Amino acid sequence: MQIEVLSPALAYSYESFLLRRPETLLYQSWRYQCLLTELLGCSQKTLLALGSNKQVLAALPLMALDGAFGTVFNSLPFYGSNGGLIGEDLAARNAVVAAYNDMVRQPETPAATVIESPLSSGGSEGLVYQLVDERIGQLTPLPQLEDPAVPLMQSFHYKTRNMVRKAEKLGVQVSVDNLAMPFLASAHEENMQEIGGMAKSRRFFDAIPVHFRPCEDYRIFLATMDNQAVAAILLFYFNQTVEYFTPVVRKEFRETQALSAAIFKAMIDAASRGYRWWNWGGTWLSQDGVYRFKSRWGTRDMRYRYLTSVGNRAILEASRYTLQNGYPNFFVVPYSALSDR
Repeated sequence: MQIEVLSPALAYSYESFLLRRPETLLYQSWRYQCLLTELLGCSQKTLLALGSNKQVLAALPLMALDGAFGTVFNSLPFYGSNGGLIGEDLAARNAVVAAYNDMVRQPETPAATVIESPLSSGGSEGLVYQLVDERIGQLTPLPQLEDPAVPLMQSFHYKTRNMVRKAEKLGVQVSVDNLAMPFLASAHEENMQEIGGMAKSRRFFDAIPVHFRPCEDYRIFLATMDNQAVAAILLFYFNQTVEYFTPVVRKEFRETQALSAAIFKAMIDAASRGYRWWNWGGTWLSQDGVYRFKSRWGTRDMRYRYLTSVGNRAILEASRYTLQNGYPNFFVVPYSALSDR
């Protein structure tokens, strides 16, 4: 057995390994990691344990970014992308863990974080870490039936069912339109400005068609009223899971529940195509409103952790602003651990 860093020569073997495991997510995929390296300017450091004939036995998706304090590692960076250990072979997992621990114990490594997958949380035995941050993964199981619409609707909270019906009564139309990326990017920027959030860059939206295949890897569900685009969602598809990645709605049409109509239509489509999970993404324990919205779509809670190793205590004296600007799109340490909160 040997440890190697993921490369184009190993990409096919790695993807085949991922697709044999039902718990793997988009974020761990080769295509998504290629997007990250281009978008963030980070280095590919994904660790693979290889057996004979170069077959992958275990893996830890991993990226590195250099900054003022040294090299920070994430599994994985960018808006809470899930990484974590993958694979059942105990010896292979232990070999990957040992390689990771060696990297994060180096003096030039101030911090490293592994973000577990909600579908395989708790499988992080042996990893070096001192700080733990928790999230609630919320996923809706998709019915494996020829006509999934009725059981889906029955699984929703009555308020969510009413939202979907309201949009239908108002004449909201939903269709797949993968050419609606400019609308999606513009509306996303407006939505983030409204709430003071950090918007994904236009470079991100421009890079999607470069790294992913329309319809197969991603779809944009566009909601219209009177032939006017009013809401949309960007979804990614990998293995058995659909990722609810970027939802948008024009503020003047929010009350029409056009976004709810788009979500429902997309759920039916995904279930009909054999996908088993709709992943709403992680929710902070303090986000009561966000948690409630997601939970009303028939979700199951699957908690997972951010496991952070701190090699240079000086990083805990830095400000949030310093870390955000020094390591953009990377998780450095939980802000609750900083001296200057």
